[in-house]
Amino acid sequence: MRLRRTAALLLLPLLPLLAATGCGSAAAPAAAPPPASASPAAAAPSSGAPDRPSDATSMICNPYFRQELAGALGTDITQPLAPTWEKRVYSCAYHYPDGSMTLSVKELPDAATALAQYDGLRGSAGPVTDLNGLGEAAYKRADGTTVVRKDSFVLTVDVAKLPETFGTPPRSRADVAVMTATTVMICWQEHSS
Repeated sequence: MRLRRTAALLLLPLLPLLAATGCGSAAAPAAAPPPASASPAAAAPSSGAPDRPSDATSMICNPYFRQELAGALGTDITQPLAPTWEKRVYSCAYHYPDGSMTLSVKELPDAATALAQYDGLRGSAGPVTDLNGLGEAAYKRADGTTVVRKDSFVLTVDVAKLPETFGTPPRSRADVAVMTATTVMICWQEHSS
């Protein structure tokens, strides 16, 4: 219950921003992957298109999501995002003046495979804290990194390279990871309706 209240308090500053701009609601530049346009389940990769991430997955590195995250964290990146897509993992590093965090989504063929992937990551993560109410299952590691399972996707927000406190106003890096993961879940939900 305490974690849910903490997540809700972290999201309060985000809600007006998300409502005003949407999550990747405008068309992305031609060089960037298209913005999310469907729920993760509806946008799950098909066997005919394994050469690119789904629209929902590519949202984590699009310019509009970056702007929303910058507003929420009170700081913006110092280098352009450079997304990669390898072995069905889409990721990009958010470089800041005093550290970086990496967002990644592993696309799996189905929810059962995603559950197995999530359980494997959780089992090898050392001590973890479960996060109720985030995706279908979520936890944070001792370094603050947050992992979330939703449909056939596993999202990781790796904050190990951020300072202990980060952003304006300053938050713990664990809170930054939970806020970022929650923002992704809100965006995915927004596009599923």
